Amino acid sequence: MNKVPIQIMDLTTLKAVVFELKKDIVPSRFEKAQQIDSNTVQLGFRTLESLKWLEISWMADSPRIVEIHPPKKHGENSTLAKQLKHLLTNLALVEIEQTGFERVIKFKFSSRPGKEIEKELIVELMGRYSNILLLDKARKVITLGKQVKESQSRLRPIGTGDIYTSPPPLKGLVPDFSESFNSWKNNICLVPSTFKNSIKNTYQGISPTLTLQIAGKTYNEAMSIINQPVTNIQLKIWEKIYKRWREWLLDIENNNYTISFQGPTDFVVWGNLKPEVKCKNIGLILSTYYSNKILEKKLTSIWKKLEQDLKNSKNDEIRKLRIQELLIKNISEYINMQKKAQKLLSLKSPTKKQIIEAQNLFKEAKRKKRSRESILNRIKFHKKRISDIEYCELFLEELTYKEGDNNNNKLDSIIELKEEVEEYICIKKVNSKFKSNKRKEHSSNIKEIQSPSGLKIQIGSNNRQNEFISLKKRRKGDLWFHAQEIPGSHVVLKSSNGIFDDKDVQLAADLASFFSRARGSKLVPIIMVPIENLQRISGSLPGTVSHRGGKVLWGKAERAEKYFHQK
Repeated sequence: MNKVPIQIMDLTTLKAVVFELKKDIVPSRFEKAQQIDSNTVQLGFRTLESLKWLEISWMADSPRIVEIHPPKKHGENSTLAKQLKHLLTNLALVEIEQTGFERVIKFKFSSRPGKEIEKELIVELMGRYSNILLLDKARKVITLGKQVKESQSRLRPIGTGDIYTSPPPLKGLVPDFSESFNSWKNNICLVPSTFKNSIKNTYQGISPTLTLQIAGKTYNEAMSIINQPVTNIQLKIWEKIYKRWREWLLDIENNNYTISFQGPTDFVVWGNLKPEVKCKNIGLILSTYYSNKILEKKLTSIWKKLEQDLKNSKNDEIRKLRIQELLIKNISEYINMQKKAQKLLSLKSPTKKQIIEAQNLFKEAKRKKRSRESILNRIKFHKKRISDIEYCELFLEELTYKEGDNNNNKLDSIIELKEEVEEYICIKKVNSKFKSNKRKEHSSNIKEIQSPSGLKIQIGSNNRQNEFISLKKRRKGDLWFHAQEIPGSHVVLKSSNGIFDDKDVQLAADLASFFSRARGSKLVPIIMVPIENLQRISGSLPGTVSHRGGKVLWGKAERAEKYFHQK
């Protein structure tokens, strides 16, 4: 899994969303508040038509204001959510204000439209300086998303009870649609630097995202321009950029916003877009974008940490195994010691010194022989631990093959695997940040495909799922498949539900080969066992089983991959 960058909600996107919100939720009555994490609140506003939900986040890498679909109940008891609900209940949202090129939005509340403003909710979307603050009539801070101490900002510390002060004014010139080409170009070129640095330092409201969008219509084209020194850019390129610049300013002036996911950045909310990519609600589309990106980032974070934990644990077990193997090699010399002692005692007239040496050799040989059994057990233990870790590595690798799954299902699977690793491999306390609420025994997240005869074939994605399909939910008549003597997923053909044929059995064997460590081999030996012949091995990882009997088949991973991705 690669690092997933998130496109920041810049000034243009913010203006597009605020423009929509003014039409959709002004006026409305505040009704609900909940906090879904330490940096995000969700607010419900009752309009004449329905309850509209807004998500506001001051998360450093993805600060945002977006409209969202009705969310699940979550975090209503957080201190901030309680304060917002208590202080804003029965008040009406009568105005949303955002001026110029500032990324500060003011939500103004009064008892009803036309009455005096009683509360202001200030949202500052400024990267790591983002925040949310609720003010009273005297513009005193009642509550806020995060306290800013003097050690964090000597320029603008702020906390509960302080009088609100606006962020420092923006530096640079205000972009102006009427500015001539020569004036605009000369201003940017005044201090020679790369285009991206010069335009950012010259004009207000210019984000890295907007710089790319103005510079070109494709990522490669835009990147080749923004990294050039302004003195090297040709006149015809300047003219194209100026034309895009004026188009951007005109769209802002006329509130002409659309959204497209084609262009030099993840999305663009201005410009001459094709009709098929236009939309009515940019905020809702952006909420889906941000939720997916944040989920991907969380997945990547857990995946990388889990991969590193498994790697460290495996290296540690290999190191310990080598130490024990070295010990057993030295201990194996006890037979030679016994022979040497016997040889000394078999002399016709051994001296006292030789007798004492022989006794010491026998004693040392006896000690080494006793230690041998203990060391062999340790070697067996470390080999089993390495095997368990390789199983977990395989399951982690398999997550990349779950292309049909949405990110929520992937997150559930990787959290399950993470908890297994922390409980059985790394022996850590489960981090509550990503801990699942309940360990439900359900099959909603089990990979399932249909066999040629219409029977279910289940595939485990981690040790608990292996145990679930192979032991807890087994039925007499089901068939169990597993790569022989190789780490892999359990595969269960639910043949107890109907009549199966050779094609079903072959597909199950192919799947067992594909979801195993031997995926790259042309043919993989697969053991097929009636599921009632399985028995859990106590004291081992969940899903660790032994079996009686069985038949060896040959699985072909390449064939299974084609079938799996067709489904």
